[in-house]
Amino acid sequence: MENNYDYTEYKEEKNRVPWARILISFLILVVIVVIILLLLKSCGKPSLRNDLIEAAKEYYEIYPEELPGEVGECFIVTLRQLEQAGLIKVSNYETCDKDATYVNVCFLESKTYHYSAILSCEDEKTNYGIWQDGTESDINENSDIRFEFLGEEKSTGTKFYYPNDLTDISKVKEYYAAIPSTGYSGKDDEQIGYKWYTEKSVNNYWNNGEYSSTQHSGYPNKGASTTVTKYSDKKPSEASYRKIEEITLYRYQELGKKMYWCHAEGDENAVLATYEPCSGEYPIKILEVYVCVGDNDKGTLEQRVCKDFTDWSSKKCTSSDTINCESKKSYEYTDTMWKWYRKDNVRSYYPSGTTSAKEEKTYYITSPTSGAIKDETTKATVHKYYKLEEGTNDENSFEEWLTVTDGYVDMEEMIETFKELGYNVNNLSDINKLDKIRYQFQMQYRNLEE
Repeated sequence: MENNYDYTEYKEEKNRVPWARILISFLILVVIVVIILLLLKSCGKPSLRNDLIEAAKEYYEIYPEELPGEVGECFIVTLRQLEQAGLIKVSNYETCDKDATYVNVCFLESKTYHYSAILSCEDEKTNYGIWQDGTESDINENSDIRFEFLGEEKSTGTKFYYPNDLTDISKVKEYYAAIPSTGYSGKDDEQIGYKWYTEKSVNNYWNNGEYSSTQHSGYPNKGASTTVTKYSDKKPSEASYRKIEEITLYRYQELGKKMYWCHAEGDENAVLATYEPCSGEYPIKILEVYVCVGDNDKGTLEQRVCKDFTDWSSKKCTSSDTINCESKKSYEYTDTMWKWYRKDNVRSYYPSGTTSAKEEKTYYITSPTSGAIKDETTKATVHKYYKLEEGTNDENSFEEWLTVTDGYVDMEEMIETFKELGYNVNNLSDINKLDKIRYQFQMQYRNLEE
């Protein structure tokens, strides 16, 4: 049997180097080494946040006088301070803002300290959630906290209750849901109150009380009436409210009266003006004119009319030398008109008398007047409000703490407010040493976001 296998080719194939597999194996080895190095580096890198807090604790062991000493106080120590004290490894924080990176320490009601770190670094930033009100039971080691303060000042005087400035609270019946008037900011006797009203019937007139002969929808009642009389050449339509009468109407105009100018015979200078024809001693007529009675200046040789016709009316007239009278048949009709109204029951809120609950500001616990009805929709938490006038010293003298800040504010703003009132204070400890001022506080917290 003939053997065609080329032994030389087999030998060459056997001696060929597998470069591709060697290269792939090398690359895999490099990747494995890199991953191992990164893991080793990661394991060796400290937690910047925890490291910062531990450094802060060491800092306050060295400088205990810088710790907050009053409940509600919070102080900070910055990365710069910790580096200057030699308590932090600078190389770990090379990308961090030295002042915006800090530790916040607060003194709690439990007489313990709470630490939180805020990092502002290129490769790591601390992100917290929103601030919310809470207590110590709400926080953990990953929480950041702060306190807000309500500043108060003690005032002594007499309470004068709104609205009548009574000093005996038992005699005050009025309650309010908000400050009722300037100066009356104090409040006592919290209750659930209502607005009260009485009902009364009122006439609600159509078209603001205009008169009309016909009834309008929704206004069935007749009120005050009046009449109006008109005239027409044509007979008007019949109506229940209309009285029609056939009459004669008249109108007239004034005419001039004829006047004669006469002179005596043989003496033209002897002239007489008369309404009678020339005769007797003055027989010769010079001229005749028409003169409007009472106004000789309106005399005319051609026109007898002194005035235009009057309006048509039922007043009779008769033609004469000085009156031109005309008449015609007509209709006089008289319409009766009424103020139409409806009866409405409306509320009258006590004590203002307003018909709107929104406009009434006064609340009562029980009925303030006979027949009053409670408006259940106005239910509210209410108080008796008063003003405190200082300097009074009688059996009603009262000691009160008045709020001096605009609600709860940060510590710096509260201290500044006290300074403006003349108190030499710089911290909570200074405030706690004085009898005339004090503060309330509330805690807020926010949690670390992943």
